[in-house]
Amino acid sequence: MGVLNHVGLTVANLERSIEFYSGLMGLGEPPEGWIFTIGGEWLSQMVGEQDAVARVAFLPMDDIVLELLEYQQPEGEKVNNRPNRDAGAMHIALNIGDVDATYERLKDKVVFNSPPQTVPNGPWQGGRVAYLRDPDGTSLELVQSA
Repeated sequence: MGVLNHVGLTVANLERSIEFYSGLMGLGEPPEGWIFTIGGEWLSQMVGEQDAVARVAFLPMDDIVLELLEYQQPEGEKVNNRPNRDAGAMHIALNIGDVDATYERLKDKVVFNSPPQTVPNGPWQGGRVAYLRDPDGTSLELVQSA
């Protein structure tokens, strides 16, 4: 077992996000029983929110899971407008075999920050990368090794 267990991402609409990550981005569909509702005192204590209830979907990603959470209560902001430069901003990086082909396939369906770029230096020098936003505004990075 590796160190990273899962990545949790709060979303505005669970079904829309499942379609985005499973359909457009090519992650696996949630297996049987991996879409469910959680709530109760344990959840409220853990997340620090009174009377917390969330719908959850687990999407398998090789050895880890992408956990999508749609809070039923309390309701939160429905869009992530946080720019990358802000403390606490995050992104999810996905290994892609061909970033340029993926960009061409998706550019009319999602908003990219720019066309794919070549990394000029560092450990990933020569790799191809592109940033886009999911339906809630969370940044995703597509990564192709050199």
